[in-house]
Amino acid sequence: MRSQPLPRLHVIVGDAVVGAEDHWDRLWPVMEVGGGALALHLRTRATTARRLCEVACRLTDAADATGTLIMVNDRLDVALATGAAGVHLREDSLPPALVREVAGPELLVGRSIHSPDAAASFGSADLDYLVLGAVCATRSHPERAAIGVEAVAEAVAGSALPILAIGGITPEVVPAVLSRGAHGVVVLSGVWRAPNPQRAVTRYLEVLHESDGR
Repeated sequence: MRSQPLPRLHVIVGDAVVGAEDHWDRLWPVMEVGGGALALHLRTRATTARRLCEVACRLTDAADATGTLIMVNDRLDVALATGAAGVHLREDSLPPALVREVAGPELLVGRSIHSPDAAASFGSADLDYLVLGAVCATRSHPERAAIGVEAVAEAVAGSALPILAIGGITPEVVPAVLSRGAHGVVVLSGVWRAPNPQRAVTRYLEVLHESDGR
């Protein structure tokens, strides 16, 4: 529903970064190299609403210079209060139709799904994209069985919405999910567990670009 294209690379920013004193030193280099090809998702569980708002406000201000999209996961109130680009919904979040009614057409709204069959349940009137996973085994959700890259093709076939793949998405996996129709990827460990997160983002963007040309 927004005029700005949906980025191909989405990076989750968890409590460990949002709550860190040096969060700006970690996030700004990533935004610089990612620019408008990057979306940052603030996905917190233990961080206070005040802290989340402080970080989101600073990032949305900086996003004017880089074009990076700032997303707040689950917290529609924080997304609206801070001027974030959008909100990402979990399975147990508010219903997408209600979020759209409250937020209006300009807010980017996405939702997580965990099976390809679920992709057909949502339409473009309420959502802008879906995140499907875990595609591969992931350390952040070790209890969740991987559904495999073929599930991406099934989800794409069953939905008119862009599908983003999540779960164990290394740069080496990117071509496989893109070849099955994924719009892009969502990563966490691949960036924040890397020795240099800035270089990791650069590498993901390189692979995404290379895969476009195939």
